[in-house]
Amino acid sequence: MNNTSTFFLGLVFCFTMVSASGQVEIPKVINDLLIKNTCYTCHKSGAKLVGPSWEDIAAKMMKKADIIANIKNPDPKNWPKFPPMAPMPQVPQKELEKIADWIVKIQPKGK
Repeated sequence: MNNTSTFFLGLVFCFTMVSASGQVEIPKVINDLLIKNTCYTCHKSGAKLVGPSWEDIAAKMMKKADIIANIKNPDPKNWPKFPPMAPMPQVPQKELEKIADWIVKIQPKGK
């Protein structure tokens, strides 16, 4: 295997979003934001909690701007099987953008 192949395989490994257990891998910077902004109170990877899992959110295939809008001012009709989410206007825009960028990159289950 040449250096280019090794490098490419390393990148694929580093950027894989789903672990062997089937749960989404959460980069440290994103994990820190999810903790800081209390996202784990209602969301987790791989299963429903109070709100949908990260995978379920990603499966909606929303655009980044729509994810941000739904965090700032959630619309209950988007998630009818869950309790309404409290609006989160206090989350800084830059943090919302990082979280939304991560969510849109999550591969839906079975892909």
